[in-house]
Amino acid sequence: MTSSATNHAGPRALGDVRVVDISYSAAGAWTSRLLADAGADVILVEPSEGHPLRRLAPFTEDGTSIPAMNLLANKRAVSLDLDAPHSRRSALDLAKSADIVISSHTPSRLKAWGMTYAALARPSLVMCHVTPHGMTGALAEAPGNDLTAAARSGWASINGTTDREPLKPAGWAASYCAGVVAYAGAVAALRWRDAHPDEGQEVDIAEVEVMAGAFAPAVLGSQYRGVPNGRRDPVADGLGGPVEVADGYFALTLSRAHFWRDAMNVLGLTDLAEDERYGVSWYRQQHKEEYTARVLEAMRGWKKMDLFEELAVRRVVAGPALTMEELHGIEHLRERGFWRRSADQPDGPDYPGPAYQMSATPQTLDRRTPRSGEHTLDVMRTVLGMSDGQMLTLMEQGAVGHGYPESTEEQS
Repeated sequence: MTSSATNHAGPRALGDVRVVDISYSAAGAWTSRLLADAGADVILVEPSEGHPLRRLAPFTEDGTSIPAMNLLANKRAVSLDLDAPHSRRSALDLAKSADIVISSHTPSRLKAWGMTYAALARPSLVMCHVTPHGMTGALAEAPGNDLTAAARSGWASINGTTDREPLKPAGWAASYCAGVVAYAGAVAALRWRDAHPDEGQEVDIAEVEVMAGAFAPAVLGSQYRGVPNGRRDPVADGLGGPVEVADGYFALTLSRAHFWRDAMNVLGLTDLAEDERYGVSWYRQQHKEEYTARVLEAMRGWKKMDLFEELAVRRVVAGPALTMEELHGIEHLRERGFWRRSADQPDGPDYPGPAYQMSATPQTLDRRTPRSGEHTLDVMRTVLGMSDGQMLTLMEQGAVGHGYPESTEEQS
């Protein structure tokens, strides 16, 4: 594997892997961010106007896109316009130096650029495509986003309530889920290549299929019952989602007999706790009107963290609906090292950490989010071996952006 150009303290799971990210989507950016956190040297190729994520709100006071801060961190950024022949030649050279290439472009666009897997012609290369509908099939050229992925996958059909229109999952669920799957696929392909030298491969991730796969229980249930799953009834299912408490909202799971019994005792509804009929799930589902109003009223008298602590010691599955400020202050997450600051910006913001931890090769956040094209000169010099004269010629041709070296030492 290719040696990383970044110096890291301690062993890194992917410390000898180079990734070239030519994608433009949030899903592609999250894929390479996860690879970077595991130690890979990720080179982000973006056009002269910057990666599209840099123009997405919300923004910090200095105009920096907050989505870009999260998704583009831990990478080196080079400015190369893939539509310009001179610039594209440098991008091709970068891709041919990589262990993994991440793309979110359509088959026709890659073919026009000469950047298909076949055109790159490196048997050891892993090329990971993260696109709305995949690289084959009738929709391979069709655009898409998180909204269309939620709609086409079936997620929207069960999300929300029957008195309202279907809803997509909150945030960029499809993009982040697809990025996680693509990360796993890329690492699996590397594992195969390690065991079978020079046997790289393409990894094809369709965001719609990722969401449809995660939706599988509802799909299978609908087939076996002959009745499609649908959105919940807000009246009949009064306890089915977060409900109001004294200082916010609270999610209470009552799927098991002992959850019901212990929760009702905590809420002071001892008659409901002792009624054996309610210990049976199907009975509770069919007689919600007998107890829902009383349970909701009892919960309104509790503060969410007090109720959570009382239920947690009784091993009742429940959760307070935390605000962003409350989430950031949770001591449990801090004890586990979830919040991280980049090594080169220790006074900067807290980034959410990875959702998994490794004991021998922990993930690290080494770089703050790069400025657009910040590492162009550094990468051209250290990866492609260009001389100052060659780089000056390319800049005069408009083939590469000037970028900003990481330090004055790199300019000498």
